[in-house]
Amino acid sequence: MVEDREMKKKLLGAALPQAKKITEMVKDVDPERYEMMKKRYAELPDPVYYSAPAIVFVIGSGRYAAHSCPLACENMMLAAYSLGLGSCWVGFGAMVTEDPAIRSILELKDDDAIFGPILLGYPKGETKRPPKKQPLVKWI
Repeated sequence: MVEDREMKKKLLGAALPQAKKITEMVKDVDPERYEMMKKRYAELPDPVYYSAPAIVFVIGSGRYAAHSCPLACENMMLAAYSLGLGSCWVGFGAMVTEDPAIRSILELKDDDAIFGPILLGYPKGETKRPPKKQPLVKWI
């Protein structure tokens, strides 16, 4: 878990250029989304990790990592909610693996992958529940 302000700046410095590269790919496919993302990059001091108090990197490798690590992320997010914490999974936040210094700090091995990261913090205000929908279940 990363809580250090300076480390968060390093992570942002490594992730933001990668996120902007990916954003450019959206330009022609979804111009409206592209403009929204560019606006966010311009307005927010931290448009990747949203200045969250804590960032959790779930790191895994091997045969079962692609299955078990996302489940661990989901369980952490559910546990955070039960404790009154807000959480957010940020895919762009995992785009730090091109930076050798970050790889070293996170102790990433060659075959490791980042699942998450997950942002944790106390939400501002109260979140509203979405409208309840009828479940779409088909019994066969």
